[in-house]
Amino acid sequence: MVLKETEFNFQLGADDILREMKYKSAQAAPQKLAALADAAVKEIEQTAEPAWGLNLEADLEDFEFTEYTAGFPVRRLSLAAVTLGSELDTAMRFHREKGEDAYEYMLQLGGNLLVESLADHVNYLICGSRDRENLLKPAFRKSPGVGRVPLHENRPIADYLMADRIQIQVTDLFQLVPKKTILFFVEWGPRKFRHNDLKKRCHHCGKNPCEFRI
Repeated sequence: MVLKETEFNFQLGADDILREMKYKSAQAAPQKLAALADAAVKEIEQTAEPAWGLNLEADLEDFEFTEYTAGFPVRRLSLAAVTLGSELDTAMRFHREKGEDAYEYMLQLGGNLLVESLADHVNYLICGSRDRENLLKPAFRKSPGVGRVPLHENRPIADYLMADRIQIQVTDLFQLVPKKTILFFVEWGPRKFRHNDLKKRCHHCGKNPCEFRI
């Protein structure tokens, strides 16, 4: 497994948070709100500790999901975990307990953008690791608790990756700690095999084609 505490470069700005709040830019938002968003960005930069773990080719005879099954013949399976660490959780809890709900919400939004971008980066590394013969193609990434992948699949993924080495824990209810953490997997199928999972792409950001989800 590749394990990395990374100096991940992601340019998060107040505009990004305000766009998530449906403002076009900082100039379009009330001045007080724009100032809060700017402060939230600075606090995220100070508290987030991006780290990731990756197994490009899990042993298909050794690893197995608890319940989930693929809809096509999987010839290769890549597993990944990304997190922003526990300090950001502490900061969000601190401001929530102080009753600073709007500010804590901005920390949540900025954290979401940052951890998704880190997942995109690791997804890009996976998709770039093609087999030499180019006989396989990657499906779109999947995460426990999303779509038809049960939440309890967090457990076998975390265990196989030994995600506790980057301080990721799975609770008794299969939630992830720290909160800004994503576990995901990418299935690889035969290039000539036709299945919706091997065609579908995310495009939730509107970027098409996407350099990260190829």
